[in-house]
Amino acid sequence: MTFARVAIPTPLHQLFTYRIPEYLNGKIKAGMRIVVPFRSKKAIGFCMGLTEEPPKDFDEKKIKTILEIKEDFEIFSPKMIELLAWLSDYYLAPIGEVAKAALPPKLLQTDGAAKTNPRLKEEEHSDFHQTEKLTLTEEQKGALEKILSFDKLRMSGHGEPVEPCRPILLHGITGSGKTEIYLQSIKKVLQAGKQAILLVPEIGLTPQLIGRVQSRLETPVAIYHSGLSDAWRMVYWEKMRKGEINVVVGTRSALFAPFPNLGIIIVDEEHDNSYKQAEGGFYYHARDAAIVRGKLEEAQVILGSATPSLESFHNAKKGKYQYIHLSKRATGALLPSVELIDLRQEKFIEGSRTLSNPMKEAISETLYRGEQSLLLLNRRGFANFLLCEDCGKALECPNCSISLTYHKNPPSLVCHYCDTKIAPPENCPFCQSLAIKPLGEGTQSLEEELKKNFPDAGIFRLDRDTATKREDRHAILKAMKSGKIDILIGTQMIAKGHDFPNVTLVGVILADTHLHLPDFRSREKTFQLLTQVAGRSGRGAKAGRVLIQTFYPEDMSLLCAQKHDFETFSQQELMARETLLYPPFSRLAQIRVQGPDEKNVEMTAKALKKYLGKIGGGVLLLGPAAAPLAKIRGKYRWHLLLKTADTKRLRHFLKQAQKFGRENLPPKVSLQIDIDCLNMM
Repeated sequence: MTFARVAIPTPLHQLFTYRIPEYLNGKIKAGMRIVVPFRSKKAIGFCMGLTEEPPKDFDEKKIKTILEIKEDFEIFSPKMIELLAWLSDYYLAPIGEVAKAALPPKLLQTDGAAKTNPRLKEEEHSDFHQTEKLTLTEEQKGALEKILSFDKLRMSGHGEPVEPCRPILLHGITGSGKTEIYLQSIKKVLQAGKQAILLVPEIGLTPQLIGRVQSRLETPVAIYHSGLSDAWRMVYWEKMRKGEINVVVGTRSALFAPFPNLGIIIVDEEHDNSYKQAEGGFYYHARDAAIVRGKLEEAQVILGSATPSLESFHNAKKGKYQYIHLSKRATGALLPSVELIDLRQEKFIEGSRTLSNPMKEAISETLYRGEQSLLLLNRRGFANFLLCEDCGKALECPNCSISLTYHKNPPSLVCHYCDTKIAPPENCPFCQSLAIKPLGEGTQSLEEELKKNFPDAGIFRLDRDTATKREDRHAILKAMKSGKIDILIGTQMIAKGHDFPNVTLVGVILADTHLHLPDFRSREKTFQLLTQVAGRSGRGAKAGRVLIQTFYPEDMSLLCAQKHDFETFSQQELMARETLLYPPFSRLAQIRVQGPDEKNVEMTAKALKKYLGKIGGGVLLLGPAAAPLAKIRGKYRWHLLLKTADTKRLRHFLKQAQKFGRENLPPKVSLQIDIDCLNMM
């Protein structure tokens, strides 16, 4: 008798064993999509392997039988099954949930086969096409030759495969031409009859890159991301599986493209936190998973960034990754000059709340020359909160422990975590006073101030409020490219990947928003954001200038960003991390306990700490404590951090935490484990 080991999309940490009926003997293979009885319903399952071994406590009367197979081909290749198993094991995630994350939603339905609709309108980025091939600089040529030579090293002199090529960290300053190297590397892979994956942090903010890929590769390209309709995700998935499309550009989910002969995976802006799944599903990091898939598929992996994550840079220093550095801009342009403006010394005149005098003068000069400005303020809305001047209380979200952000157009109070929206009250709800005042600055108030100071300028804003749809984002970026916008204001959305040759001024309104968060990566995030946004300036023939307003100009991350000095920043930050045993010198995991009853959550978190404390040493337990954002979407949150250099001990502790969760959680209290956590909030 033959049995199938089946993954079912449920939160249960196990494979299920089903009998294969006689009429399906020889037809079912590992990787196929099947229908099985599960509890009292039919469920989609994925055959992860076949066995002649009956399950423990085998009872022929109780074991259930597979009902049908959905297709006569495998949904998952053997290599993909290995990847899913690794993800499940490493992130301690249910294998069925991992399989679910790798597929378009239509393949999770029990009714119907994998069908496509070719009449749908396809996504296009023709406004950003660039058909001409750029001439490589000597530095770029050297980088490309190294990449191609690394690929050849995978074969020994006798034609026998040796250890797969190590991942490549392509560390190129902003404007150094990393995209051109990506394109030419992909072309070589396509010429060899293989496929390519290009991962980007956010699809809606990279139309220039996508336009270049679509126009330059002269082959169909899938643009794959979670914002696609279910129908289009299915269309692209099927075309990739059949080999009708050999290149995919997309966010995290594009990593699971069903390519049968994968040749290269490129992770652009590899430092970006968007690659870490932070909500829903399981908490995996697409960059790290890409490295594992590359190893399994014997495909080259390139990690590209102007500001590499310290984990990747450390791996390159140790020799775990190959390292290629591009130190010059491809156009020959120089990096912009960067000035720090000490806000402690600035005297703001009447009617000005965010723009220092040097910033206003620089904007005015840029407008006079007919050039463009980018202004970064990483806070949406008009004001950070409404404060009562009589009782001193701020209006908070009823579902989250965070102040509601005041939006002026239209007037509303909005929670940027759960999207609760209410009308601003006339009276303070605590003391009934009329003395309610907006405090703190956001992109809306910056826009209002700019329009007062520069009434004739074309001023636009790019943030989550003005660009809810892809079409809105593309319209703004297209207007910026054509020169219809003089000043573009935005949150960190404007800092990534944009190339506008006429932008000669970048202004950072407040550089300190990340610096004092309770997060050991706060300086790294600050340096990365400032360096990335500074890199938007002076990319063409005209010299660039960057002004950074700050209350802490002496901070190391700002001083290094001012000098474009990644080496000094990384050296000092890595020394500090090593002293405190933070990543990359240790492994860090977060266990979050959450639920609607605050007391239950607190008691459970403390009981978990006590339980883990009895296991023994080898892992430092920090906490438990209320999370910095102690309540989100109506759920109270406590967390516990585990820190160790011993990976095996960490896994043992986390598995014991899961055991505690299965046996001891009160009703409505859940336990979440985030390995290699990035979000400390």
